[in-house]
Amino acid sequence: MAVGSRVQRPPQLPRPHPHRVRERAIVPADPIPDHVKDGQFEISGLVKTGADERERGTRRAAPLRIDGRRGDWSDIEALWLAGDLRDDDFEDRFIDDVIVADIGEGTDGWEFNGASYAVELR
Repeated sequence: MAVGSRVQRPPQLPRPHPHRVRERAIVPADPIPDHVKDGQFEISGLVKTGADERERGTRRAAPLRIDGRRGDWSDIEALWLAGDLRDDDFEDRFIDDVIVADIGEGTDGWEFNGASYAVELR
């Protein structure tokens, strides 16, 4: 370093506003209600199993119907109660533990690659 040169310090990161800091809930979550675990789900959107990929819930294809009573909700509920259930975790567990338990693996598993879905609980 040359004499008289200044050391560049990295810019200081802004501090989050106190009202924007996300904290964990201190109240434990209630168990997943039975009407959800025992419900009938209708999933509309792009659904793929093997080579069969189609938009479900249209005039050409009925929604994917899932019977929640046949699923194993224990892993989903454990993550939920612990406050650790994230969107990706829920999607993976719902496919593996609820959809597959009700209607099987499909040809090559189930894929939901669309941009949006509608899930109706009956």
